[in-house]
This record gives sequence, structure tokens and C-alpha cells, in this order.
Amino acid sequence: MKKLLLAILVSVVALPLFAQGRSGLQVGLNLGTNMRFGKDVSLRLGFDGALDLRYVFLSPMGYSSQVGLQVGVGLGYMTSFQRSSIASQTDVAASSVSGGTPVVVPIRYTVSADADYQDKQWELTIPLMLSFRFGAFALDLGPRFAIGISPTYSLTLRNGSVDAYLVDYDVHITDDRSIGFIPSEGLSYGGSVSGTPFALYGVAALGYEWRLGQKGAPVSRYNSPHALESTYRTITLQFVAEYPFWQSAQAAMPNVSLSATAFPAPQVALPALGKPVCLGVRVAYTIFPGTDKRYRCYCFR
Repeated sequence: MKKLLLAILVSVVALPLFAQGRSGLQVGLNLGTNMRFGKDVSLRLGFDGALDLRYVFLSPMGYSSQVGLQVGVGLGYMTSFQRSSIASQTDVAASSVSGGTPVVVPIRYTVSADADYQDKQWELTIPLMLSFRFGAFALDLGPRFAIGISPTYSLTLRNGSVDAYLVDYDVHITDDRSIGFIPSEGLSYGGSVSGTPFALYGVAALGYEWRLGQKGAPVSRYNSPHALESTYRTITLQFVAEYPFWQSAQAAMPNVSLSATAFPAPQVALPALGKPVCLGVRVAYTIFPGTDKRYRCYCFR
């Protein structure tokens, strides 16, 4: 990934200096869904949307192909979900008093529940893409750097059952307030995520590009190379896949403790969060402005 990023940075600097091409300005809209995968994880779809502005440079590569770069900045909003089935087992030593004598009571807790996790945040996105145009087919590859803004999370435990096994007495106590329980409405947690999250995504976008009508015309009917460089516009529609290769702080489930009135209840071990994979579409409008310079052409047969 580091070598790919270095190659793209070199291309950003070198390509406009050594290639004859066209520069343009692009406005793009990205819409997609986030998905988390993992063991005992149910598929639930999130949302990912962003609006960005990019500088586009394309240089000829053969008869009908082009190669270039895109760099820009955008603002997006994303949500992601994860529903996990948990089965947590914890040993706790509870203190009690029997006949004035302190007694240690070993308890083995078994907690099962469905854990629904959701996070939300605004994102400042900085794409740095290599662009390829093969006729009307458009391929963009490269990294996207994301900075999280005002991230929040929520977690709810539902359909829970708590079993406390008193080891010395061979007794099971289930879903009792004295040993810790999950109420029928669930246990809810939430708040703001501390710090500013950063992430580096690998992006692949493949689709089709339509070239719109041009403004400007050649000054000679003999296809002179000294012709008016016309303004033209394009509409691009692409399918996009993104994967987070690196995150500054790995997303983690918050700590959850059950409530109990008589005995200490354990912290519940929750599964790790999977990385959100994003699949979606991108629609972009690009304008390549022409020049006002006209050249007089004398043609001879």
C-alpha cells in the first residue's frame, strides 16, 4: 500500500509536467452502503454518502485511451451497523457473610444476548486517484484519506439471558435482579467517540463515461493541428468499492456491565467490530475548458 501511495504521489507531480493533456474540474456524488463482516455477525446495511470537488488531468495514451490523475476534497456522512450474537462466560468471586464470618462465593456467569452496534460520523475526504480511460470505460484506482468529524456510537443488548452458577452450591440462578439481568427493553449505551479518527481507504471505481457536446470548432476543414481547443464536458457513472486498509484507532465495542443488587455482575465480553466495507455508485460531472486562442492555417495540396 505504501508503494502504491508513493507511485501515485510521484504521478501527481510528474504527469502534468511531462505529458500533453487536458485539465478539468469535476463535481462528484458518491452514494453507497457500509457492511461489516465477521464471525456470528448478521448482515446489516449502513449508509455512506459524499459530495466532492476534484481537479482532473488526463493525457493521451494511444489512439483512444487516456491516463491521468484526480485529486480533491469532499464532505461525507456515514453510518455503519453490526448485530452480533454473544455468549460470554466470566468467573466472579463474590464476598458474603455467613454467621458473622466472611465467605467467598465463586460465581460463573453465562450471558447470551444480541448486541446491536451503530456508529455515525461526518467525514472530510481527500481522494488521490489514478485515472484510466479506455474509450468510454472509466477506471479510477487509489487511496482515499478520511478524517472523522463528531463521531458518535450507540449499543443495545437485546433478547438477553443471564445465568449465574453458584459453584460451591451447584445452583443456577437465571435472570434474577440479585445476580444481574438484562431487562426486556434491553440495555442501551451511547455517546461520543473520544479523539479524531483517521482512516486510509483503498478505492476502485469502474464504469462508463459519456462525452457531451463541445463548444468550439476547428479553424480549418483539413483537420489542422492548429485548431481551436474546444471545451467539452463528461458525465461519468461508476460502481465503487472501498476497503479501510488502515485506521488510526481500531473501532472497539464499549465495555458493558450488568446491574446487580446483591452480587457483583461481570463485564460482558463483546465481539470485535469488523471493518466496514463500502459498495456504491458515483456520478460525476466534469468540464474541460478550452482556449480562446485561434490560429490561422494555410493548407496546401
